[in-house]
Amino acid sequence: MNTIIARFVKFPKRLLFAAPVLLCFFSFAALLPATAFAATTTTCAAKDVKCVIGVGDTLITNRITSLNNLNTKVTNDHTAMLISDDAASSLQSDIQTNITGLNTLKATLDAETDATAARQDVQKIYTQFRIYAVVLPRDTRRLQMSIEITVDSKFTALESPIQQLINNAPASKQSQLNSLFTDYKAQLADAEQNIDQAQNTWPLLTPDSYNNARATYVTNLKNLTTDVKTAHTDLHKAGSDLHQMAQILKTAI
Repeated sequence: MNTIIARFVKFPKRLLFAAPVLLCFFSFAALLPATAFAATTTTCAAKDVKCVIGVGDTLITNRITSLNNLNTKVTNDHTAMLISDDAASSLQSDIQTNITGLNTLKATLDAETDATAARQDVQKIYTQFRIYAVVLPRDTRRLQMSIEITVDSKFTALESPIQQLINNAPASKQSQLNSLFTDYKAQLADAEQNIDQAQNTWPLLTPDSYNNARATYVTNLKNLTTDVKTAHTDLHKAGSDLHQMAQILKTAI
């Protein structure tokens, strides 16, 4: 039974420390479209259709590259069994839908002969897709949430074996073990509550909500970020409790 506990002692460290970095990166990335668009389109003359097409192609290519990078991470996490089949499939489907849509838009843009029509196509990169403002921030948090679901599931499965080990531990160790175990279960319960809230929030983050109800979108993104980060913290604390219990049990049994 000690082997079972030891197997998961380092689990949260391996899975969860990357989350704040990813969330910070994509929060910053969300600021990129407006500045990039302003900087590039001002260099195109009013009727220079080739210039507008070139700008649009670059913007589309950059977004497809970012989506492919996220897809690679999803694939790697799935291969490492950090997320479920369903979670990987859902994320990859959303990523591919956006890639396909961008490629279709690129084909339309590349065929334009009028600069005004080309500019309208370029504008759709933002109004229809919102890769940096919506898709990447949302799906990155979904990926982290999916990892947290995996961690929570494995930690919850350990509750019964841990209880049995505590029951069999020396009486002198049981008070300390029970205190840690109580906190362990409380941290998992709080993590699950935050994960549930995150699962209810992320579907609300869409390009339409960003375009038409920006204040609500910002609030929902903030709530999603908070829930994912709080679940991260909860699971990390549960991992610490688990580590401490394992160390006590190693010397007691």
